[in-house]
Amino acid sequence: MNLTPNEILIISLVALIALGPKQLPDAVRRVAKGIAELRRHTSELRNQVSSVVDKSVEDSHDVELQRQVQESEDLKSRKDKTSESE
Repeated sequence: MNLTPNEILIISLVALIALGPKQLPDAVRRVAKGIAELRRHTSELRNQVSSVVDKSVEDSHDVELQRQVQESEDLKSRKDKTSESE
């Protein structure tokens, strides 16, 4: 969210008028704490999702590798049987 300096000034003036000079600092602190907490939770969620996706990709690669090894062994076995019959 990009705010221009004029928009920030207008928001600040409206907040000052609505809350008054005594309540405004406390309100700003609460908003800042809320934003910091939201960022922390967002970061934790992003890390958890990334971890789950990484594990899923790793499992998928393991399954694919096992499938390829099995196909290779099957092919070798067929080849050996064909060689023996000749």
